[in-house]
Amino acid sequence: MAESTKKEEAAKDQAESKTEKTVVTFIKPWSRYSRGDVAGFSAEEAERLVKGKVAVKGTKLPASKADQEPEPKA
Repeated sequence: MAESTKKEEAAKDQAESKTEKTVVTFIKPWSRYSRGDVAGFSAEEAERLVKGKVAVKGTKLPASKADQEPEPKA
């Protein structure tokens, strides 16, 4: 009886992990998404998009160079 409960919990955990999404914000157009679009993907797909420099994790775009303070000249 305890073994079936463990199996049921493992199956439930596996099902939950499949439904969990990682939120990314696109910094370049990709597929049907435009810059600034926010979407949820599996952890593997989100990591692939981040490594491909198409998106960043989270819901905010990184600051553009124009928004940052200029570097001091030495």
